[in-house]
Amino acid sequence: MYILIIARGYPTEKYKMNGIFEFDQAKALVEAGHKVVYAAVDIRSIRRWRKWGVEYKEIEGIPIYAMNIPIGRLPLWIKSKFRLFGMSKLYEKILNEQGKPDLLHAHFYYMGYIASKFKQKINLPLVITEHFSGMMKPKIESKIYEVALEGYKGADAVIAVSPALSNIISDKFNIHAHYVPNIVDTKLFAPGQREKEEKFEFISIGRLIPLKRMELLLEAFYQAFKDHKKVILTIFGDGPEKKKLENLIKKYHLESRVKLMGLCSRNVIAKYLKKSDCFVLPSRFETFGVVYIEALASGVPVIATKCGGPEEFITEENGILVNADDINELSKAMIYMYENRGKYNKKRISREIKEKFSPQIIANQLIRIYNQIC
Repeated sequence: MYILIIARGYPTEKYKMNGIFEFDQAKALVEAGHKVVYAAVDIRSIRRWRKWGVEYKEIEGIPIYAMNIPIGRLPLWIKSKFRLFGMSKLYEKILNEQGKPDLLHAHFYYMGYIASKFKQKINLPLVITEHFSGMMKPKIESKIYEVALEGYKGADAVIAVSPALSNIISDKFNIHAHYVPNIVDTKLFAPGQREKEEKFEFISIGRLIPLKRMELLLEAFYQAFKDHKKVILTIFGDGPEKKKLENLIKKYHLESRVKLMGLCSRNVIAKYLKKSDCFVLPSRFETFGVVYIEALASGVPVIATKCGGPEEFITEENGILVNADDINELSKAMIYMYENRGKYNKKRISREIKEKFSPQIIANQLIRIYNQIC
């Protein structure tokens, strides 16, 4: 089967997480023996440096056609016009150079909307996978709802990356959504052997934005371990809350025990996970939470919030679930992890994740849906 992936962007050395969910699925489908072409319409602002206009490259054996238009913050309906224009131009080039695909697979509601409009012209089956965490809010913004609904209605199948998100799409949009989770690279994220156990290391990965609650994590860490010099916290990610976190670290004199690592490659993160004792991320909302899965695949027990995604895979055997925005629960969970370091079986945690979220498993689930609608 020949699948055209329609994405918001693709991962680069500078922007490692851009389009990462889409690209992981593209790689898994190629490994399963299918032809995949990757079309990305990237309309991030001019501050996100990349080559403007159309570009072509091949990454890990996948042909990537990108249209880069630096428009940034504009109303959603204007963005949609630019995305549709970009996709039309890319498709002409793809059709000439790669031939006509059997199926379109778009990711995120806004690319799904574009794909549904585009589908009307080329008459191909369409799958939309929803990842957007804004769908988990008690009230979805009206413009987002309208765009998402039109896209979903134009699709032959809708996929949600968690059961909670699937239920929301069913309840709020009256559309059935298959549950197919995101992929974890089980070759890269695997258990490792710690060299020393003198220190206990918490690790967290996420954008430094209010939704991820990194400020709460720092407060809980200080509350739990202000007198425990051998407990450390390493945070990967970047974002607008970086300065606030730096000020908190100075306020509590945690410079030697809390490190802000910024954006790092998956290879670097995988190495840190191998030597960590616990992963913690107290998000308000998660449609899935691939970073939790990457930690578990590395054999690292997890502290997560009851925020929509992690409830599907966090159990007593691999971690702790706490209520969102509850500093006392979070602090107690971190203390429990510290005091029960030997309770969790790293190899079993990793094995169970591999059985559910490996590229081969997810590719097979996608292919079943493709076959149904084709």
